[in-house]
Amino acid sequence: MTVPKLTLYNAHYCPYAARAVLALAETNQEHDVVELDLNVPRPDWYLKDINPYGQVPALKIGEDHIILESLIVAEYIADIHPETGLLPKDALQLAQSRYLIHHWGARVQPSLFKATITLDPVESAKAREEVVAELEKVDILLRKAVRAPEDKEGPFFLGAKFTFADLALASFLTRIYLVGAYQQEGVEQKFEQSLKDNKNLQRFREWREAVSQRPTVQKASAPREIVIKNYRKFLPKTN
Repeated sequence: MTVPKLTLYNAHYCPYAARAVLALAETNQEHDVVELDLNVPRPDWYLKDINPYGQVPALKIGEDHIILESLIVAEYIADIHPETGLLPKDALQLAQSRYLIHHWGARVQPSLFKATITLDPVESAKAREEVVAELEKVDILLRKAVRAPEDKEGPFFLGAKFTFADLALASFLTRIYLVGAYQQEGVEQKFEQSLKDNKNLQRFREWREAVSQRPTVQKASAPREIVIKNYRKFLPKTN
């Protein structure tokens, strides 16, 4: 299949844009990159010609077509490279993958964000408990995933092979440290220890570790200090 020239509009510290970056890396798809700074107003040309909402990622295909929204961009890239197997061919596996992504976005990510920006010690402790409860639900979904006979052993969502659900959630798994980034000293370490000690998170820990250690994920991950700096804008204003 001949693929037109692809241009990715990206912000290297955006976890949603990282989905597109990962899809391009996993498929070895040639492309150009235009880097944007989300901390300043978007250029007029971007709002006019690429994305009127100013969000990233955006993928320009040839000279005439634009695809928006991170999951749609990533799925398009995976779809034009079926040989990679990123998108499950089995209908049930694909449905389970889409549900895991949906569940993370609807339930887990809001709890992580709340725990990240809640600075009151008592309330932040409650928020971290909510995160753990949500991660335990993810662990159940991981254990119930349908695996092909040849992929029964393996740490990823569907077994031995890194697939679309892993790709879509990788940038969020690698940023769980944000939960303790703005808290009192030692909170992050205690939170991580609580995840390690939780018997209901064994499958989650295995999955998180495997995804986080994948070379393409590590290469696509923005440095910790840059992520922490950019998330400060979400913290409540103090007098």
